[in-house]
Amino acid sequence: MWFIVTCVDLIGVLTLSVGQIWGSSVQASASVDVAIKRSRTNGTTSHPRQRNGPALSARLALRLATHDIHERMHHHPALARLAAGTIGRDEYCRVLARSYGFYIMAESALGLGGKLTDCLVADMTELGMTPAAIAALPRCTNLGCVQEHSALIGARYVLIGASLGGKVMARAVTGWTGGDGALPVRFLTGMSENDWKAFASGLETHLPDSTSRSRAAKAATAMFAAYENWMVWD
Repeated sequence: MWFIVTCVDLIGVLTLSVGQIWGSSVQASASVDVAIKRSRTNGTTSHPRQRNGPALSARLALRLATHDIHERMHHHPALARLAAGTIGRDEYCRVLARSYGFYIMAESALGLGGKLTDCLVADMTELGMTPAAIAALPRCTNLGCVQEHSALIGARYVLIGASLGGKVMARAVTGWTGGDGALPVRFLTGMSENDWKAFASGLETHLPDSTSRSRAAKAATAMFAAYENWMVWD
């Protein structure tokens, strides 16, 4: 998701709309846009401090750090069709299968319990994949080390945040019908908005200073990059 990106505040994802995924206010979005423009002047979009200004909040620091990858995911062919509601049944199953290889490893590494992995299994089963075929799917092993607390929060931000975008995608595809009926969307709707709100409400507490926010931003970028790289397949 991304974590499906949308994957993502894709998985998630995952919607590929920044405003929809992170659910930020208009004022917060404007602050991030200013920070992005200023940071690009310095040749970077990942530093959690506005140029000549105070440190960004933890949430905005993470959003800024993942902005460029997020924008690139707008152009992922299969995810773009998923967001538009024009994806076919077979391609949708391939997206779920690839996402499974990422989520089964990421949810375990981040201590997230495997809820979305279970949703992926249920969706793929409904689409006709056998347990043996699911078990044989390749798995992403290049997630990096996220054991330090700040890094763990940053990496979780990517997966939990993507859940909001997943709901936007779910609305796009639930009207699609093929010979066997509508596409299953357990994975895209597997986390509630309350899950995101509960996580986001604790960001400032878990990341109270610029050092912890920098570590979290680095981990969030690495996790999102791992997802981006993983979602390229033949």
